[in-house]
Amino acid sequence: MTIKVAIAGIAGRMGRTLAEMVHGADDLELVGGLERAGSPWLGQSIDAVLGLPAAKGDVLGDIAALPAFDVLLDFTTTQSTLAHLTACLTRGAAMVIGTTGFTVDEATKIEQASNQITIVHAQNYSIGLTLLLDLVQQTSSKVGSEADVEILEWHHNQKIDAPSGTAYALLEAVKAGRQHAIVPSVHGREGLVGARPAGEIGLHAVRGGDIIGEHQVLFAMNGERIELTHRAASRSNFAEGAVRAARWAIASGSAGLFDMRDVMGLDR
Repeated sequence: MTIKVAIAGIAGRMGRTLAEMVHGADDLELVGGLERAGSPWLGQSIDAVLGLPAAKGDVLGDIAALPAFDVLLDFTTTQSTLAHLTACLTRGAAMVIGTTGFTVDEATKIEQASNQITIVHAQNYSIGLTLLLDLVQQTSSKVGSEADVEILEWHHNQKIDAPSGTAYALLEAVKAGRQHAIVPSVHGREGLVGARPAGEIGLHAVRGGDIIGEHQVLFAMNGERIELTHRAASRSNFAEGAVRAARWAIASGSAGLFDMRDVMGLDR
């Protein structure tokens, strides 16, 4: 079975990487791509825009104009993703969402849509980062609230949200390890903040250059510390994870909201 794939934000950095990977796969067919209004690529063929020989489909501004597809890969903006969500509901198509920065209400809309279609929504599609989430939860459950936890993330200077969605996913992994105990979190520190409150979790965002992505979770205890780190050297690892998620979503065929730990079969 050949899986028909459409890509939102296809001319962007992540979109191009996804398109190259989908185009090169024997079991996937790239049928079209989406770009924002005003994009200079609108109306052009994917072959011309991305330089993918024999690639089919065009770059369009309206998802309704796309030919039939089984799954949409969407790493765009919150508003664009929500608009595409509505169209996927109408078509009964699955979605792999990598967009971050959703509000609580927006996340609820995605959850409600998952009652009808298969949605994989992960803050980070890296296989290594998914394993890091698992390790963080395990470590948190063992060291408990006795450890001071700091979450640090580095990204390129064009990233629009901070802290990253992955940092928040790591925060949730720490909380899950603590049996979801109510703990305070702080975004950076400045001034005379006084002694660190017991159980506090710190989040820190660094933006600069072309850093693809780095995340570290520090568990600091008396006399020792544990540092769990993941560094991404290429966007291809995110694309590989997203494509793996697309295959899993179609094979699953079950409506629901899933993440990469579901895709990889990791225990919760």
